[in-house]
Amino acid sequence: MICIILRKPFSLFSSFLSVLLILLSPYLFLSCEWYFFTVQSICSLISSGTELKIFRGTFDNDSDAALDINIKGMDDSTMSYPLTYGYSLVGRVVKCGSAVPDADSLHGRLVFTFSPHSSRIIADRESLHVVPEGISAEDAIFFPSVETALSLVHDAHVRIGERVAIFGQGLIGLLVTSILSLQEIASSRGGRAGGSSISSVGIAPTTDGRFGAISVFDTIGDRLAAASEMGASEALLPSESHTAGPFDVAIEVSGNARALQSAIDSTSPGGRIIVGSWYGNDDVRLKLGIDFHRSRKTIKASQVSEIPPELRGLWTKERRFALTWELMKLIRPSRLITKTVTLDQAQEAYELLDRGDEISVSFRY
Repeated sequence: MICIILRKPFSLFSSFLSVLLILLSPYLFLSCEWYFFTVQSICSLISSGTELKIFRGTFDNDSDAALDINIKGMDDSTMSYPLTYGYSLVGRVVKCGSAVPDADSLHGRLVFTFSPHSSRIIADRESLHVVPEGISAEDAIFFPSVETALSLVHDAHVRIGERVAIFGQGLIGLLVTSILSLQEIASSRGGRAGGSSISSVGIAPTTDGRFGAISVFDTIGDRLAAASEMGASEALLPSESHTAGPFDVAIEVSGNARALQSAIDSTSPGGRIIVGSWYGNDDVRLKLGIDFHRSRKTIKASQVSEIPPELRGLWTKERRFALTWELMKLIRPSRLITKTVTLDQAQEAYELLDRGDEISVSFRY
């Protein structure tokens, strides 16, 4: 079995990632004889947010906080080196525990699991999510990313006709753009429904032609081009945000404090700023002067691990999971994979993402 171990870097950009070949004794795989499954990995996706923070060494190292509060196997591991990481793996069940009630129906099935990058895993039934028919392994590895984007859209609570800005068009930003474009109102700026079969609502634009527009901002040209393909009304450089606004809602998923400042500044008084970035141990400084003080703007943190309190009467993780799978059929997120590598190329893969040279990178086993 091949897996990735992340170790503390000697300096911020020094190489710290070791790809280890681990020879497992035969008895290890016999542990699946009861309630466990052996899954032969097909592919996995690098998280361009949390995982890059760990790669750079800019996360809350030595914190007592759990790696994730809801993912089994990460809830009892803390944010400290060394650690195994990754939570977007798809494979095929090759062996089933004899005590599993539905073992026969699961053998050979394509499954998703919130597991670290590894060529083979052993997991219990609760950890396996059967990939629905019609979704490829390459699309299925985007399940956590699409759920994260959906959670951001839920937190933003965008109303029909509101103008939305998305700061950052990395993987999560592009997926937010795509989900919002599925219900985008047609405008004279050429907004479209992201290539899906869902029709736009035919409501006339306002006099400035930007009623219900989705404006996105990034510094990288390839990302802006991808955003247009994903359904953005306009894809602009950050320097244009002050003239493109004001916006009713701004969603910040760039991981850049300057973008967060721009999101705050370009939002209308009484508007909403949704912060999806995790800044780790970065020193974030914002200018919140008299204009902000009088604006009654709302800044809200968004994180996918739990259902927001105001939605718990209607939504459960199971319901959101089901919608995520349906959205993946419409979005087909595998088109956002710009590079596929093997685990022995892991260091290169992380460096490419860190430089912004790729939108998303997957491992193939």
